[in-house]
Amino acid sequence: MKGDNKQEPFKRDVFSLNEWRSTQIGMWAWVLQRFTALGIIVFIVLHLVYPYQVLIQTVLVFAVCFHAVLGLRVIVLDVSRRVVLQKVLFTTLLLLGAIAFIIILKTRIFYF
Repeated sequence: MKGDNKQEPFKRDVFSLNEWRSTQIGMWAWVLQRFTALGIIVFIVLHLVYPYQVLIQTVLVFAVCFHAVLGLRVIVLDVSRRVVLQKVLFTTLLLLGAIAFIIILKTRIFYF
């Protein structure tokens, strides 16, 4: 039809590195949280099948730490409504998750 100003949906070239570099940090945090959620499910099943495997326990704790930290990021962003803090909040909480993971490994809270 004439005069119809429909815009085509944005399509990303998934094989172009320049397209992925322009992705905002909030989207990467969202993707990382979804992958850690899937990882938690997979490694809980593996933990139930092979209960005392060190590698499975370590990866499960890693996934839980980072999933929890990214969940805290979502809560802070929902409460504060300050999306400007995305990058600072993401990096700070990832460092906090790494520190928590190292502390858990050093104190050996779970069986090895």
